[in-house]
Amino acid sequence: MVEPATISIVLPVLNPPKGWAEQCLAHKSVLEEHLGEKIHLIVVDDGSKSSGEFRLIKDHVELICLDKNRGKGAALRAGFAASNTEIALFTDADFPYSNDSVKAVVEAIKGGADVALGYRQQDYYASVPWFRKGLSEAFRWVLKDVLRFPITDTQCGLKGMSTKGREVFMNTRINRFLVDMEFIKLATRQEGLEVRPVVVQLRENIEFSFMGISVLLPELVNFFRILLR
Repeated sequence: MVEPATISIVLPVLNPPKGWAEQCLAHKSVLEEHLGEKIHLIVVDDGSKSSGEFRLIKDHVELICLDKNRGKGAALRAGFAASNTEIALFTDADFPYSNDSVKAVVEAIKGGADVALGYRQQDYYASVPWFRKGLSEAFRWVLKDVLRFPITDTQCGLKGMSTKGREVFMNTRINRFLVDMEFIKLATRQEGLEVRPVVVQLRENIEFSFMGISVLLPELVNFFRILLR
């Protein structure tokens, strides 16, 4: 008898590099051993140009293929709609956070939190490119000092939630990267929902993707959409 999964992890993936499928399955195996639990890994192909890596992984995970690139928010909602465990997480396609960080998020949900938000401390910025560092710090300043937002590290790519927290996430509308910020705004304003920050750490030798102006401009529109919601 196959042991049922107790944790769902949703990965939104776009145009993965060669060798990604093998690395993804290896991360899943190591995480299951580290957590001592079975993982329901849900991979959402967000309209990738090639299906090669997904063909290699489709027999080992739940694979959801979107007909075109819709963005991180849309991909995550599609993934969470397919999850049925009491604890669900999402992270980035390369599993950039340490196994201990994932475990800390899981333990926070088990300890009563409905939403566990990965939170990167200041030493995180020693590992990131200067442009991303400046962008992140400026964004935090706006959230904290201008908008008085209760949590400033909205864009950390590791978050967990209970069934109640997942229901809140499914009410998000943003399709792209700022869905994280929208989710936190909704969660922190939901009466009776416990939101808990969890300090997380990157794995060693993580490579960061380039974030150009073509990505940032549409997100500026989404930023104002979230403020007005």
